[in-house]
Amino acid sequence: MKKLKKIISLVLIAVFVLSLAGCSSNTSPPATVDKEGIFEAGIYTAKSKGMNGDVEVEVVVSNELIESIRVLGHNETAGISDPAIEKIPTDILSAQGLKIDVISGATITSNAIIAAATDCLQQAGANIEELKQKGIEAVVLNDEIIDADVVVIGAGIAGLSAAVTASEEGAKVVLLEKMGNVGGASIVCGGEILAAGTEMQESQGIKDSSEALKQYWFEVGEGKINEEIVGYIADNSSNTVEWLKDRGVTFGDVTFSYNYPAQDPYRNHSTASESGTDFILPLYETAQKNGVDVRLETPAISLINENGVIKGVIAENKGRKVIVNAESTILATGGYANNEELMKQYSPAINAYGTFLGEAHQGDGLIMARDAGAEIVAGGGAIANPMDMGATSFADAGGVFLNVTPSGKRFGNENEYWFKRSADLYFNEEVNYYYGIMDSKIENEGFEEAIKNRTAFKADTIEELAEMLGMEPNVLADTVSRYNEICDVQIDTDFGKPAVGKVGSRMANLKEVNLLNSIDQAPYYAVIFSTNGVTGTFGGPKTTIDGEVVSTEGDLIPGLYAAGEVANGELFYRRYPCSGSAIQMSATMGIQAGKAAAASAK
Repeated sequence: MKKLKKIISLVLIAVFVLSLAGCSSNTSPPATVDKEGIFEAGIYTAKSKGMNGDVEVEVVVSNELIESIRVLGHNETAGISDPAIEKIPTDILSAQGLKIDVISGATITSNAIIAAATDCLQQAGANIEELKQKGIEAVVLNDEIIDADVVVIGAGIAGLSAAVTASEEGAKVVLLEKMGNVGGASIVCGGEILAAGTEMQESQGIKDSSEALKQYWFEVGEGKINEEIVGYIADNSSNTVEWLKDRGVTFGDVTFSYNYPAQDPYRNHSTASESGTDFILPLYETAQKNGVDVRLETPAISLINENGVIKGVIAENKGRKVIVNAESTILATGGYANNEELMKQYSPAINAYGTFLGEAHQGDGLIMARDAGAEIVAGGGAIANPMDMGATSFADAGGVFLNVTPSGKRFGNENEYWFKRSADLYFNEEVNYYYGIMDSKIENEGFEEAIKNRTAFKADTIEELAEMLGMEPNVLADTVSRYNEICDVQIDTDFGKPAVGKVGSRMANLKEVNLLNSIDQAPYYAVIFSTNGVTGTFGGPKTTIDGEVVSTEGDLIPGLYAAGEVANGELFYRRYPCSGSAIQMSATMGIQAGKAAAASAK
């Protein structure tokens, strides 16, 4: 059992490790060949693996110079990859070499462009080792002092919403972002915002209300959340959708939350491309049009604290200090999923986890607020996504499985939302994975590959399957026997799973199936599902409904505001309510903090 658990832990963590593949070169000869200088003059192309597939690069060289570089094609994420695609070729050209800094937040894309360019130059007969020593000469820059009304730290959806709002209220706004691109966690989300009582719902015949959303959120919060602020978010959820529309965000349909077709009513308002870029890029463009001074690759280092009053922030850019003096400072720095120390302190139940999020998520804002004397609140949870560890998305099959803990016991309604499943396991069972049990009646083309990878198991008897999983055979056998009794009468008196329901991740693959299927036809299968895919954290400074940060003494910290994931400690408890609720919370509270901060700065 210990050996199996060790293997499983390694598998669960390894699934998040990304690796870069090599380049593929153009096999056709260059347009011209003339080797009298550094290069064989000509036009060369090569490909290298990026985040979402190959990145193809073209390099044109003369005998002595790299004349031009351009990216011919890619499938990288818009918004995230744009700075790398624009800047890396320019830097190589300026340096006439390959000693180039990658763009923070777009490291994989940056490396892919550099690798493909290297391949091209190698084809041209260049001395690659010499080129790797040539970079852009460092320029010593003086420290910069900026005076503003409002400074916003972090350019995800909360920070952008705050900056746009403050600028619309007439404030002079500076927006600092530590990475080389805007968007934070929001840009890699699935493009859904939770809302109720909207015009979009009404047009699709969906009956809903902000009151119903409010009560659902309260129920999930188990009485441990700030119902005043959550109520405000629910009441304004429809207004926030319209606010986003007015600033260029385009929407598709209202649908169910990803992989939760049992959701009733449907509340997830999907962007046109079902991508977070649809939120971020229009807001970024609006901020720029409004005159917001956006500084990328400029991480905040510390708040300017004058006798307990926050008067701005000290940041860094390319080795120099950037000092922003401001009457109002808004923290919108996101969570702390990549800070192991903070995870242990504020989300101790979430162990042996991996994260889809980038390196930026270190809890910078939480730490700055804490250093300023803020009260930090955290319920211990996180946005933890169950996912199958096999070759295909078994998770799409949803409630058709019998789900059991590593000890072989059923632990809930398999048709419930997966965030409830995660919370149940972390806080009730203290484990971060479970098994979906099924028999030969359920077919899935990914079984054999998953079995090879030891992320799925196959046996001729339930007892044999239990032994393979490190369980007591009689425990799993009893669990299956009880489940079969439930299936025989098609009424789940244990956990309330319906006999019939819908499965699928999106509307396109939605289908209605029988959910209570007896497990009695060999061979028998078990698929590992992890609950450790962390896409967001809970915990941060306590705030008022206007985003004002509250101290450990219960007083307001003058000049300091917070919005979004950095300040969600009282808005989520152990269980995440629903996909899109973080986007709704971040946008709504970003707007609110932007208004309050601008008003205070006048």
